[in-house]
Amino acid sequence: MYVEVIEMITQTQSHKVKLIQEVWGECCLECDSTETPKFHLYSLKKEDVAVLTCPFCDFTIVVVEIERLSKSGLEDQLNESKDAIIATHSAL
Repeated sequence: MYVEVIEMITQTQSHKVKLIQEVWGECCLECDSTETPKFHLYSLKKEDVAVLTCPFCDFTIVVVEIERLSKSGLEDQLNESKDAIIATHSAL
């Protein structure tokens, strides 16, 4: 059981690093800080939500499983906010 817990922690850390690399990139899009973003992972109603926040300017990227959102709901949300940046990430 101890080995399974270690493997689960390793997978979580690997997923975190991959998300930061693919979604955040090398620096903050707002202030160009090269510090690693604050990372929080939440499980909400059968889907995972990752929140990446710049430690200096509080610029935030929220990553959700886009495939699970209804197309009409997503289109309505996009039309409401002109300041939103939407990116997709597919977990392997």
